[in-house]
Amino acid sequence: MNATTQTNHFNLHVSGIGYLNRVRWVQPKQAGRKALPFLACSVSALRGNAESPDYTYLDLRVSGQEAAELVEKCMEDVDQNRKVVISFKVGDIYPHMYERDVKVDGRKTGEKEMACLIKGRLLLINTITIDGERVYTRQTEDDADATNPDGHPEASQVGDGSSDEEGQQAPEAEEAPPSVAQAPLEQRRREVPSQQMARPSFSRARQGVRDTVPA
Repeated sequence: MNATTQTNHFNLHVSGIGYLNRVRWVQPKQAGRKALPFLACSVSALRGNAESPDYTYLDLRVSGQEAAELVEKCMEDVDQNRKVVISFKVGDIYPHMYERDVKVDGRKTGEKEMACLIKGRLLLINTITIDGERVYTRQTEDDADATNPDGHPEASQVGDGSSDEEGQQAPEAEEAPPSVAQAPLEQRRREVPSQQMARPSFSRARQGVRDTVPA
C-alpha cells in the first residue's frame, strides 16, 4: 500500500490478489449526477501465509472503462460460483461502519450489531484466473514485444482455492434493473436501454481452450 501526491490530490493505492464476488449494478438513491447507476463488486483479498491465507473483505466501486469491461465479463462466472481470482489495484480505501442483523445458525435473532468493511474504487485489473486457468493478462507497452505470433500474451496457470468472506455488506442502494446491467457501457450512464446485449466472453464460445485477452 502506498500514498502519493498529485497536484492537489492524495492517492492511496492498494495492490493485491483476491477472489471476485458480488458483481452487480447499483442504482443510487441520490438525485442528480450521483443518481447514475454504477458497477460494483467485492473482493476477498488474500493475506498472510500462502498455505493458509486470511482474507480482507473489500467492497468496491468499479472505476474506469477497462476495469468495468473486465469485471462485467466475469459476472456470469461469478454468478455460477466459479473461482474467479484477480490481481488488482484499489484506490481511496476507507472503513465503512454499518448495522447488521445478528444470526445464529443462519437464523436472525432480532438483534443488531455493528460491523465494518473496507470500501474503495477498483482502478485496475492485471490478471484474471477462472477455476485455475489464466484467461487474461494485462498487456502494457513494456511487454508488447513479448506476445505470441497471434498477438496475445502467453497465459499461465494459477492455483485455485476457496474464499471465506469476512463480514456482510450493508445494502446502501438498490440494484439497477437487469436491463441496465446488459446495456452498452456508453449508454449506461445516460439511460436504461430497451434492448439487451449479449454478454462478451473470454473464450471462443467457451468450447475450446481459453484465450488470453489483450487489454
